[in-house]
Amino acid sequence: MAERVFLDGAAGLPVRAEVAQRMAELYAEGIANPNGGHVEARRARALLDAARHSVAGAFGADAVQLVFTGTASEALALAFHSEARPGSLVVTSAGEHRGARTLAAKHAAAGGAVRLIPLTDEGYWVLSPELFQDIEGATALLSVASGELGTVQSLAPFIASWRAAGGGAIILDGVQRASSGSIKMNTGIDHLVVSSAKIEGPVGVAALVSARNRKLVPLVAGGGQQRGRRGGTEAVVLADAFAFALRLSQTEEAHSAAHAANLGTTFDHALGAPEQHGLRTTGPRDTTVRLPGHRSYAADWVLGDDLVAALDHEGVAVSTGSACLSGSREPSEALQACGFSTSAAQGGLRLIFSRTNTSRDPVVAAAALARVSRRIRDFGAAR
Repeated sequence: MAERVFLDGAAGLPVRAEVAQRMAELYAEGIANPNGGHVEARRARALLDAARHSVAGAFGADAVQLVFTGTASEALALAFHSEARPGSLVVTSAGEHRGARTLAAKHAAAGGAVRLIPLTDEGYWVLSPELFQDIEGATALLSVASGELGTVQSLAPFIASWRAAGGGAIILDGVQRASSGSIKMNTGIDHLVVSSAKIEGPVGVAALVSARNRKLVPLVAGGGQQRGRRGGTEAVVLADAFAFALRLSQTEEAHSAAHAANLGTTFDHALGAPEQHGLRTTGPRDTTVRLPGHRSYAADWVLGDDLVAALDHEGVAVSTGSACLSGSREPSEALQACGFSTSAAQGGLRLIFSRTNTSRDPVVAAAALARVSRRIRDFGAAR
């Protein structure tokens, strides 16, 4: 069986070998409940405290500002639940992760107001003066980078205008940029969400880092764990692995980003002009400003899920524009906001080259995409 090519890193990467080994060692040694008073509990508490300190410190915060959660969606929900008041205004965009858009939709259904930031055809925010009118006490729910489009936003202009107009809390999804180390809590944000699964850590752990002056209202009541902000016994091994994976990813970020960018360039050369395959580039056309190694397209002649399935049969693992929409056959809201037609927004495709990909992978992927596109289009023409 031919070796498969995995290009779905924006949805989550397999656990890194070093991280998996550390987890196995900790599980083999035995990890007690960190909230007890005996030796075993104190050891678990020390590991948990070290992990909390390490993850928070990576973003310029103290350990007391961090809450470990099970997922990034939970962390977003915890911050949103703590900040967005019934009937208040929420400012977000159609380019956000599905978890954020769902929170905004539920807020609107309950009688709240939602204001969407318009997007350019490349997925960048359009920050007009009207956007910042009457936003006193409003909540901003935004991501620094789009895993679907590869667009990396410039935060400083938004934050400056938001603060000048009296806006309330800024909740930032930093999941796609956690490795870069570029996001810090002293830049004017109030809550930052980061996840383990996107940096070759385990699934099942994420974190919410909050400014010192923000009070969290727990979604899950419990026995007072995590300063009463999230009930339930903490997952010590997962937290430790998250911290380890984050240290590795940030230490190696420059090398990994350059490697991913080079693989993306190799892919571009091997594929040729996307248009000859019936594909339109989505997100930034300048590949040097996209998320490293990120490529995304839209096709109005095929459903994204069908294209994903065909590539999977060829041994290449990719995703529709938004992995959260996989299987739903709904048009991508982000692509529609960028001006794509409904049919094109149903035909989104995303490929991510990352640290673990080899120089062979982009050539194999480009050949498979060209082959699959030709076969599907020829079949459609014959019908």
